[in-house]
Amino acid sequence: MCLVSEKIKFCTCVDGDYDELPHYWLLYRINEQKNLLVMGLPIMPPDFFQPTYEENAKTLCNRLNEKDAFDKLIAFKPKDQLEFVINNLSDNAADRMTFCFIYKKGKWMEKAYDTFELMSYYDELTFGNFDKLEEE
Repeated sequence: MCLVSEKIKFCTCVDGDYDELPHYWLLYRINEQKNLLVMGLPIMPPDFFQPTYEENAKTLCNRLNEKDAFDKLIAFKPKDQLEFVINNLSDNAADRMTFCFIYKKGKWMEKAYDTFELMSYYDELTFGNFDKLEEE
């Protein structure tokens, strides 16, 4: 499994659909009027068992808190959430890794990924891909 580079750059200039990208990030913004009841059965994602998962989460979080992480300035708001997906197009679901971060007090912090929370209270705002994903 890959190790995320400390020089990773989050690009905003992407056309199409993020589901077609091999790796992507997705920005969610809370919608105070949205209150959907989403039901389902949570399943423990296999990405937590990847040997590089924790190291990659730390690298992503550190990079997010650097001013030049994105290719353009984005005005983040409290409670914004970022989802990062690596190996989105892999045929093996165990290769896919999903990370989630929340913006609090002007800083990104790692957060447990909760698809039901995002679907119930958040709207997708924008997305992009990565540049310099892996360590060289």
